[in-house]
Amino acid sequence: EEPYRLRTRLLGQLHRGAGCIGRSPQFEGIDIFDSLPVRLCPACEQKIDIHRDHPEGTCYVCTQPVTEDQRRRRGELEKRSLAAEADDLQEVIARTRSDLDQAKADHRHAQSTHQDIARQLNVDRAARLAPFMARLEEMAAQTAALEQKLMALPAIEQMLTRKTAATQTSQAAQERLNRLKQQIDETPTTGRTPIDRCALFADRMNEFLNRHRDDVWVAGNVAISADDLTFYVGTRPWSQVLGAEARVLFFLAYSRALLFLARDLGDDGPYPGLLMLDNPFQQGIASDVVHEVLRDIADAAQATGAQVISTQAVPVPRLSRGIEQIIMPNTYIGEPES
Repeated sequence: EEPYRLRTRLLGQLHRGAGCIGRSPQFEGIDIFDSLPVRLCPACEQKIDIHRDHPEGTCYVCTQPVTEDQRRRRGELEKRSLAAEADDLQEVIARTRSDLDQAKADHRHAQSTHQDIARQLNVDRAARLAPFMARLEEMAAQTAALEQKLMALPAIEQMLTRKTAATQTSQAAQERLNRLKQQIDETPTTGRTPIDRCALFADRMNEFLNRHRDDVWVAGNVAISADDLTFYVGTRPWSQVLGAEARVLFFLAYSRALLFLARDLGDDGPYPGLLMLDNPFQQGIASDVVHEVLRDIADAAQATGAQVISTQAVPVPRLSRGIEQIIMPNTYIGEPES
Protein backbone atom coordinates (compact mmCIF):
# COMPACT_ATOMS: atom_id res chain seq x y z
CA GLU A 1 0.00 0.00 0.00
CA GLU A 2 2.87 2.41 0.76
CA PRO A 3 4.46 2.12 -2.69
CA TYR A 4 1.07 2.82 -4.26
CA ARG A 5 0.57 5.90 -2.14
CA LEU A 6 4.08 7.12 -2.99
CA ARG A 7 3.44 6.59 -6.69
CA THR A 8 0.11 8.48 -6.47
CA ARG A 9 1.69 11.33 -4.61
CA LEU A 10 4.58 11.61 -7.07
CA LEU A 11 2.23 11.58 -10.05
CA GLY A 12 0.16 14.29 -8.43
CA GLN A 13 3.20 16.42 -7.86
CA LEU A 14 4.25 15.80 -11.46
CA HIS A 15 0.82 17.01 -12.73
CA ARG A 16 0.75 19.96 -10.41
CA GLY A 17 4.31 21.04 -11.07
CA ALA A 18 4.71 20.46 -14.80
CA GLY A 19 1.31 19.53 -16.11
CA CYS A 20 0.61 16.76 -18.58
CA ILE A 21 1.77 17.17 -22.18
CA GLY A 22 0.04 14.27 -23.82
CA ARG A 23 2.21 12.25 -26.20
CA SER A 24 5.34 14.51 -26.02
CA PRO A 25 8.30 12.07 -25.63
CA GLN A 26 10.72 14.81 -24.48
CA PHE A 27 8.78 16.12 -21.46
CA GLU A 28 11.06 17.07 -18.59
CA GLY A 29 9.52 17.72 -15.22
CA ILE A 30 10.48 20.69 -13.13
CA ASP A 31 10.77 21.02 -9.38
CA ILE A 32 11.79 17.62 -7.92
CA PHE A 33 11.71 15.91 -11.34
CA ASP A 34 13.78 18.58 -13.08
CA SER A 35 16.46 16.13 -14.28
CA LEU A 36 14.21 13.10 -14.79
CA PRO A 37 13.02 12.60 -18.38
CA VAL A 38 9.43 11.53 -19.14
CA ARG A 39 10.67 8.29 -20.72
CA LEU A 40 11.26 7.08 -17.17
CA CYS A 41 8.40 6.73 -14.72
CA PRO A 42 8.95 8.99 -11.67
CA ALA A 43 7.28 6.49 -9.37
CA CYS A 44 8.68 3.10 -10.33
CA GLU A 45 11.56 4.31 -12.54
CA GLN A 46 10.58 1.99 -15.37
CA LYS A 47 10.89 2.91 -19.01
CA ILE A 48 7.68 4.33 -20.46
CA ASP A 49 6.62 3.16 -23.86
CA ILE A 50 5.12 6.15 -25.57
CA HIS A 51 3.59 3.90 -28.19
CA ARG A 52 1.52 1.86 -25.77
CA ASP A 53 -2.23 2.01 -26.01
CA HIS A 54 -3.83 4.79 -24.01
CA PRO A 55 -6.96 6.89 -24.53
CA GLU A 56 -6.60 9.73 -27.03
CA GLY A 57 -6.25 13.13 -25.35
CA THR A 58 -4.82 11.73 -22.13
CA CYS A 59 -1.35 11.80 -20.63
CA TYR A 60 0.61 8.68 -21.42
CA VAL A 61 2.20 8.82 -17.99
CA CYS A 62 -0.84 9.18 -15.70
CA THR A 63 -3.59 8.56 -18.28
CA GLN A 64 -5.47 11.69 -17.09
CA PRO A 65 -7.22 13.89 -19.59
CA VAL A 66 -5.15 16.79 -20.96
CA THR A 67 -6.93 19.98 -21.98
CA GLU A 68 -5.81 22.60 -24.48
CA ASP A 69 -5.55 25.19 -21.72
CA GLN A 70 -2.98 23.11 -19.90
CA ARG A 71 -1.02 22.61 -23.07
CA ARG A 72 -1.04 26.33 -23.85
CA ARG A 73 0.10 27.18 -20.33
CA ARG A 74 2.85 24.61 -20.70
CA GLY A 75 3.93 26.07 -24.02
CA GLU A 76 3.93 29.60 -22.63
CA LEU A 77 6.01 28.41 -19.72
CA GLU A 78 8.46 26.85 -22.14
CA LYS A 79 8.54 30.08 -24.22
CA ARG A 80 9.24 32.14 -21.13
CA SER A 81 11.95 29.72 -20.15
CA LEU A 82 13.47 29.87 -23.64
CA ALA A 83 13.19 33.65 -23.67
CA ALA A 84 14.99 33.81 -20.35
CA GLU A 85 17.66 31.51 -21.69
CA ALA A 86 17.93 33.63 -24.84
CA ASP A 87 18.33 36.75 -22.71
CA ASP A 88 20.98 34.99 -20.71
CA LEU A 89 22.73 33.97 -23.92
CA GLN A 90 22.57 37.53 -25.28
CA GLU A 91 23.98 38.82 -22.03
CA VAL A 92 26.72 36.23 -22.14
CA ILE A 93 27.43 37.08 -25.82
CA ALA A 94 27.53 40.81 -25.03
CA ARG A 95 29.77 40.23 -22.06
CA THR A 96 31.98 37.91 -24.10
CA ARG A 97 32.15 40.47 -26.93
CA SER A 98 33.08 43.18 -24.47
CA ASP A 99 35.75 40.91 -22.96
CA LEU A 100 37.03 40.09 -26.47
CA ASP A 101 37.23 43.78 -27.41
CA GLN A 102 39.03 44.51 -24.18
CA ALA A 103 41.40 41.59 -24.84
CA LYS A 104 42.09 42.92 -28.35
CA ALA A 105 42.75 46.38 -26.97
CA ASP A 106 45.04 44.90 -24.33
CA HIS A 107 46.82 42.90 -27.02
CA ARG A 108 47.35 45.98 -29.16
CA HIS A 109 48.56 47.89 -26.16
CA ALA A 110 50.91 45.03 -25.28
CA GLN A 111 52.27 44.96 -28.84
CA SER A 112 52.82 48.71 -28.79
CA THR A 113 54.53 48.44 -25.44
CA HIS A 114 56.67 45.56 -26.74
CA GLN A 115 57.73 47.61 -29.78
CA ASP A 116 58.53 50.59 -27.59
CA ILE A 117 60.57 48.43 -25.26
CA ALA A 118 62.39 46.78 -28.19
CA ARG A 119 63.14 50.19 -29.71
CA GLN A 120 64.41 51.45 -26.41
CA LEU A 121 66.54 48.32 -26.00
CA ASN A 122 68.06 48.87 -29.45
CA VAL A 123 68.81 52.47 -28.59
CA ASP A 124 70.37 51.48 -25.28
CA ARG A 125 72.36 48.68 -26.89
CA ALA A 126 73.63 50.99 -29.64
CA ALA A 127 74.57 53.58 -27.03
CA ARG A 128 76.43 50.98 -25.00
CA LEU A 129 78.21 49.48 -28.06
CA ALA A 130 79.06 52.79 -29.75
CA PRO A 131 82.40 53.25 -27.94
CA PHE A 132 83.45 49.74 -29.01
CA MET A 133 82.20 49.68 -32.65
CA ALA A 134 85.45 50.91 -34.18
CA ARG A 135 87.41 48.33 -32.21
CA LEU A 136 84.91 45.61 -33.16
CA GLU A 137 85.14 46.51 -36.85
CA GLU A 138 88.94 46.50 -36.65
CA MET A 139 88.87 43.09 -34.97
CA ALA A 140 86.49 41.79 -37.68
CA ALA A 141 88.86 43.04 -40.40
CA GLN A 142 91.82 41.42 -38.65
CA THR A 143 89.86 38.18 -38.34
CA ALA A 144 89.06 38.21 -42.06
CA ALA A 145 92.71 38.87 -42.90
CA LEU A 146 93.81 36.01 -40.64
CA GLU A 147 91.30 33.68 -42.28
CA GLN A 148 92.67 34.58 -45.72
CA LYS A 149 96.21 33.96 -44.52
CA LEU A 150 95.19 30.62 -43.04
CA MET A 151 93.64 29.64 -46.37
CA ALA A 152 96.87 30.61 -48.16
CA LEU A 153 99.11 28.63 -45.78
CA PRO A 154 98.90 25.30 -47.69
CA ALA A 155 99.88 27.00 -50.96
CA ILE A 156 102.74 28.84 -49.22
CA GLU A 157 103.95 25.58 -47.70
CA GLN A 158 103.97 23.97 -51.15
CA MET A 159 105.86 26.95 -52.57
CA LEU A 160 108.42 26.78 -49.77
CA THR A 161 108.85 23.06 -50.33
CA ARG A 162 109.36 23.58 -54.07
CA LYS A 163 111.72 26.48 -53.38
CA THR A 164 113.78 24.30 -51.04
CA ALA A 165 113.93 21.53 -53.62
CA ALA A 166 114.88 24.01 -56.38
CA THR A 167 117.56 25.55 -54.13
CA GLN A 168 119.04 22.14 -53.43
CA THR A 169 119.00 21.27 -57.13
CA SER A 170 120.61 24.60 -58.01
CA GLN A 171 123.29 24.12 -55.38
CA ALA A 172 124.02 20.61 -56.67
CA ALA A 173 124.26 21.93 -60.24
CA GLN A 174 126.53 24.77 -59.13
CA GLU A 175 128.78 22.33 -57.29
CA ARG A 176 128.95 20.11 -60.36
CA LEU A 177 129.74 23.12 -62.55
CA ASN A 178 132.49 24.17 -60.18
CA ARG A 179 133.96 20.66 -60.29
CA LEU A 180 133.83 20.64 -64.09
CA LYS A 181 135.50 24.05 -64.25
CA GLN A 182 138.16 22.86 -61.86
CA GLN A 183 138.72 19.74 -63.98
CA ILE A 184 138.97 21.89 -67.11
CA ASP A 185 141.45 24.20 -65.43
CA GLU A 186 143.51 21.28 -64.19
CA THR A 187 143.42 19.42 -67.53
CA PRO A 188 146.27 20.45 -69.82
CA THR A 189 144.94 22.11 -72.99
CA THR A 190 145.98 20.83 -76.38
CA GLY A 191 145.54 22.53 -79.70
CA ARG A 192 144.52 26.09 -80.35
CA THR A 193 142.61 28.38 -78.03
CA PRO A 194 139.10 29.60 -78.93
CA ILE A 195 140.48 33.05 -79.73
CA ASP A 196 142.99 31.55 -82.18
CA ARG A 197 140.29 29.45 -83.84
CA CYS A 198 137.98 32.44 -84.30
CA ALA A 199 140.88 34.47 -85.66
CA LEU A 200 141.78 31.79 -88.22
CA PHE A 201 138.17 31.50 -89.38
CA ALA A 202 137.85 35.29 -89.69
CA ASP A 203 141.12 35.47 -91.66
CA ARG A 204 139.77 32.90 -94.15
CA MET A 205 136.64 34.99 -94.67
CA ASN A 206 138.62 38.23 -95.04
CA GLU A 207 140.97 36.50 -97.51
CA PHE A 208 137.97 35.76 -99.71
CA LEU A 209 136.22 39.10 -99.21
CA ASN A 210 139.33 41.22 -99.95
CA ARG A 211 139.20 40.05 -103.55
CA HIS A 212 135.79 41.69 -104.02
CA ARG A 213 136.28 45.06 -102.34
CA ASP A 214 136.15 46.79 -105.70
CA ASP A 215 132.81 45.27 -106.84
CA VAL A 216 130.42 44.06 -104.06
CA TRP A 217 132.17 44.10 -100.69
CA VAL A 218 132.55 47.65 -99.43
CA ALA A 219 132.45 46.96 -95.70
CA GLY A 220 135.29 46.42 -93.24
CA ASN A 221 136.99 43.25 -92.08
CA VAL A 222 135.17 40.39 -90.36
CA ALA A 223 135.89 39.61 -86.69
CA ILE A 224 134.46 36.87 -84.46
CA SER A 225 133.90 37.11 -80.70
CA ALA A 226 135.25 34.03 -78.93
CA ASP A 227 132.80 34.47 -76.04
CA ASP A 228 129.50 34.11 -77.92
CA LEU A 229 130.62 33.51 -81.57
CA THR A 230 129.09 36.79 -82.75
CA PHE A 231 130.27 37.88 -86.21
CA TYR A 232 131.25 41.54 -86.48
CA VAL A 233 131.87 43.57 -89.62
CA GLY A 234 134.00 46.46 -88.50
CA THR A 235 132.76 47.39 -85.04
CA ARG A 236 129.10 46.30 -85.32
CA PRO A 237 127.29 42.95 -85.77
CA TRP A 238 127.04 41.83 -89.37
CA SER A 239 123.19 41.89 -89.41
CA GLN A 240 123.21 45.66 -88.66
CA VAL A 241 125.80 46.62 -91.26
CA LEU A 242 125.41 44.53 -94.41
CA GLY A 243 122.96 45.13 -97.22
CA ALA A 244 121.42 42.56 -99.55
CA GLU A 245 124.35 42.04 -101.97
CA ALA A 246 126.94 42.14 -99.21
CA ARG A 247 124.97 39.55 -97.19
CA VAL A 248 125.07 37.08 -100.11
CA LEU A 249 128.83 37.56 -100.41
CA PHE A 250 129.17 37.25 -96.61
CA PHE A 251 127.41 33.85 -96.62
CA LEU A 252 129.56 32.66 -99.55
CA ALA A 253 132.69 33.66 -97.63
CA TYR A 254 131.37 31.83 -94.56
CA SER A 255 130.69 28.69 -96.64
CA ARG A 256 134.20 28.76 -98.21
CA ALA A 257 135.84 29.20 -94.77
CA LEU A 258 134.04 26.08 -93.50
CA LEU A 259 135.89 24.01 -96.14
CA PHE A 260 139.28 25.00 -94.62
CA LEU A 261 138.47 23.92 -91.05
CA ALA A 262 140.40 20.69 -91.37
CA ARG A 263 143.48 22.45 -92.82
CA ASP A 264 143.44 25.33 -90.34
CA LEU A 265 142.45 23.54 -87.13
CA GLY A 266 143.54 20.00 -87.73
CA ASP A 267 142.01 17.65 -85.19
CA ASP A 268 140.68 20.50 -83.04
CA GLY A 269 137.36 20.76 -84.93
CA PRO A 270 135.20 18.82 -87.42
CA TYR A 271 134.86 19.98 -91.00
CA PRO A 272 132.10 19.51 -93.59
CA GLY A 273 132.47 17.02 -96.38
CA LEU A 274 129.66 18.50 -98.47
CA LEU A 275 128.67 22.11 -99.23
CA MET A 276 125.34 22.90 -100.91
CA LEU A 277 124.61 26.34 -102.41
CA ASP A 278 121.09 27.32 -103.52
CA ASN A 279 121.27 29.71 -106.53
CA PRO A 280 124.00 32.19 -105.53
CA PHE A 281 122.87 34.42 -108.49
CA GLN A 282 120.72 36.66 -106.30
CA GLN A 283 120.25 40.28 -105.25
CA GLY A 284 121.54 41.59 -108.59
CA ILE A 285 125.16 40.43 -108.19
CA ALA A 286 126.96 40.46 -111.52
CA SER A 287 127.36 37.09 -113.21
CA ASP A 288 131.14 37.44 -113.58
CA VAL A 289 131.41 38.01 -109.83
CA VAL A 290 129.38 34.88 -109.13
CA HIS A 291 131.47 32.91 -111.65
CA GLU A 292 134.64 34.03 -109.89
CA VAL A 293 133.19 33.11 -106.50
CA LEU A 294 132.14 29.66 -107.72
CA ARG A 295 135.59 29.13 -109.24
CA ASP A 296 137.19 30.08 -105.94
CA ILE A 297 134.91 27.72 -103.98
CA ALA A 298 135.55 24.93 -106.47
CA ASP A 299 139.31 25.34 -106.04
CA ALA A 300 138.87 25.27 -102.25
CA ALA A 301 136.84 22.06 -102.54
CA GLN A 302 139.58 20.40 -104.60
CA ALA A 303 142.20 21.59 -102.15
CA THR A 304 140.34 20.32 -99.08
CA GLY A 305 138.79 17.18 -100.59
CA ALA A 306 135.20 18.36 -100.08
CA GLN A 307 132.28 18.27 -102.51
CA VAL A 308 130.20 21.29 -103.58
CA ILE A 309 126.73 21.20 -105.14
CA SER A 310 125.21 24.45 -106.41
CA THR A 311 121.93 25.19 -108.17
CA GLN A 312 122.06 27.88 -110.88
CA ALA A 313 119.26 29.90 -112.44
CA VAL A 314 121.35 30.69 -115.58
CA PRO A 315 123.80 28.57 -117.59
CA VAL A 316 127.33 28.67 -116.20
CA PRO A 317 130.37 28.31 -118.42
CA ARG A 318 132.78 25.55 -117.54
CA LEU A 319 134.86 27.06 -114.81
CA SER A 320 137.60 24.52 -114.28
CA ARG A 321 138.27 20.86 -114.39
CA GLY A 322 136.29 18.59 -112.15
CA ILE A 323 133.13 20.70 -112.35
CA GLU A 324 130.17 18.85 -113.81
CA GLN A 325 127.01 20.61 -114.93
CA ILE A 326 123.61 18.89 -115.15
CA ILE A 327 120.99 20.64 -117.23
CA MET A 328 117.50 20.16 -115.75
CA PRO A 329 114.89 19.05 -118.33
CA ASN A 330 112.14 21.37 -117.02
CA THR A 331 112.17 25.17 -117.11
CA TYR A 332 110.22 27.04 -114.44
CA ILE A 333 110.98 30.71 -114.97
CA GLY A 334 111.71 30.87 -118.69
CA GLU A 335 115.40 29.92 -118.37
CA PRO A 336 116.98 26.46 -118.11
CA GLU A 337 118.40 25.44 -114.77
CA SER A 338 121.59 23.53 -114.26
